[in-house]
Amino acid sequence: MALSSEHFIVALLVGAIVLSLFAAWHDIRTRRIPNRLLKWGILYFLAIFIAMAFLLPIGNVLKGFLFALLGMVLGGAFLYFPYQYRQVGAGDVKLMMVYGLLLGPKGVILALLNGAIVGGIWALALAWRIGGLKHMFYNMKFMARTVWLSGGKDMGWDLRSEGAIAMPYGVALAAGAILVCVWQLNLHLGRLFGVDA
Repeated sequence: MALSSEHFIVALLVGAIVLSLFAAWHDIRTRRIPNRLLKWGILYFLAIFIAMAFLLPIGNVLKGFLFALLGMVLGGAFLYFPYQYRQVGAGDVKLMMVYGLLLGPKGVILALLNGAIVGGIWALALAWRIGGLKHMFYNMKFMARTVWLSGGKDMGWDLRSEGAIAMPYGVALAAGAILVCVWQLNLHLGRLFGVDA
């Protein structure tokens, strides 16, 4: 059976799942996502696209490569402001950029949205567990009041303090990416094997 673009998409999705598992594991253990892991993700992406260049029409490969680059830019852009306000780490931003390469623009946006939902639910559960919901609501009121009184100009608060809830957000981002990958794998494997997903 000749290789098609579906095979390469499946390979990119599987690579994103493997990257997610390793990133989550490292983030839980060390609260960091190592650059070498992200470099392996980029090398994997490049290897897939080099193989595609030999086996598929070059126009399709270039179009896919440009979409991947757009995904990378979007992945970094969406976490730029949270990074500037110290709400996420540099590793989280770089991880989303690599997800952009592997999942493309739509995939990275969906991964980020899923990751935000997972992270929000996780943060609420942690706050409830340690009794920090009251403090969380106070912080939300403080942020809303600051934005309102400054006309949207003052958003440079740093709510990190002793007793603040800290969590490895890369785990939530990885979970969001895995959810997108599993959904997409279901669709693409269905097409490869002629099964309606």
